[in-house]
Parts: sequence; C-alpha cells; structure tokens
Amino acid sequence: MIRTEGLTKTYTMKGKTVCALNHVSLHIAPGEYAAIIGPSGSGKSTLMHLLGCLDAPTSGRYLLNGQDVSRLTPEALARVRGEEIGFVFQGFQLLPRLTAEENVALPLLLCGTPLKRRMDTARRLLEQVGLGERLRHTPAQLSGGQQQRVAVARALARNPAVLLADEPTGNLDAQSTADVLRLLEELHREGRTVVLITHDPAVARRAPRQIAIAKGQIAADSAFPARQKYPPSPDRPGIHP
Repeated sequence: MIRTEGLTKTYTMKGKTVCALNHVSLHIAPGEYAAIIGPSGSGKSTLMHLLGCLDAPTSGRYLLNGQDVSRLTPEALARVRGEEIGFVFQGFQLLPRLTAEENVALPLLLCGTPLKRRMDTARRLLEQVGLGERLRHTPAQLSGGQQQRVAVARALARNPAVLLADEPTGNLDAQSTADVLRLLEELHREGRTVVLITHDPAVARRAPRQIAIAKGQIAADSAFPARQKYPPSPDRPGIHP
C-alpha cells in the first residue's frame, strides 16, 4: 500500500540546507496497522506530510497504492489526497456550525455525491463509530473523544486506501484515548490500512508494528528487529516491549 525508496526532504533556512528526512525506505502492506513514533524534530512530521501527499520529497520515490506520487503536480496531489487518503488530525478540524452528520458528509459534497447517498453514508459511518444517536449534534455539543470519532467517520467517507492519523489522541483524556485507539483497532481488523503518527510510546505500542524515527532516519522497526540501525537510547528512541 505504501512504499518509499530513499525518501529525502531538505529545506533551506537562512542560507543553510537542513535535511529533515534522510533516505527513508519502508513498506507498509495493505491492511497493516503501523505506528510511526518519534520526538519533536525527529522527522516524523515531515514523513507524515510526505505520506499524506501534503508535500513532495526532494529526492526518492513514494508509491501509494501502486501509484508513484513522488513527482505529481500540486493539482494531482490534491486529487490523490481526496481519493486515496483519509486524514484524522489532533485538533479534529470539524466545522463548528455543521452537525456531526453534515461534517461527515462534507467530503462527499465536495466531490459531487448526490444528497441522499452522502447523508446515508454519513449516518452509516456515524453508527459504525458509535455515534448514531448524535447525528444532529454540533461539535460544541460533543466531548473531545466524540469529536475525534466524528473525524474518523469523516476520514472514511470516500473509502480511502489509507487512514492517516496524526497524533489523534493528543487532545484527549485517558478514556477518550482508549476509545479512539479501540476504534482504530476495529478498523484494522476490518482490513483498513492504518498509519498512526505519535510521540507517545504507550499509544504506539497499541499498533502491531512500530517504526521509530530519529534524526531523519528509521531508527528501529518492530517488523524487522534484526535491521535495527541504532540501539535504543533516551535521545534516540527504539522499540520497547
């Protein structure tokens, strides 16, 4: 589903070249649930932007669902983002004046889906995430955990190939965190490809596979323990049982 080959991203800041991501190669299979973990400045956010087609690499290749998206135009990247990737963000990103049902239906409205079909889809997805009785509630009338479940339902509206969750529990309390992580696990069991970005080892351990990023490179990958490039240390995270 996801394959990167030598993915590199550099930036020029105040006349100096900064390498945020350095020749990252990884493969995430269809239906896999993987957590990408790393502290601030490790490169995980840059990797998330590249995997989500929010940015283009400086060099290397990125194949998403068999399509090489490394060199697509901004317009083509926008199409891929809309059709192939479902995003779940830390801050929910729900429109405050819309109901839960309307928020979930919004991606379908933007791609021209007829009214009845998009509302039927929104209701089905909200029932799937346990919010079938909250269809008419606005975000202000929902708890943080409920808002995040609405965001997950919205991310699934166009049946994307990959669900990309960027710090989805960062604004939640312990109970809401557990609820959202259980929902991601359920989606994985149904065959969804889930990629979770987090700085929290406890959250990452809920995923069957953990990929640690440090200094712009893959520091460890629980799927390939023999290939671990660096030993775990306080400033270079590894995979801990």
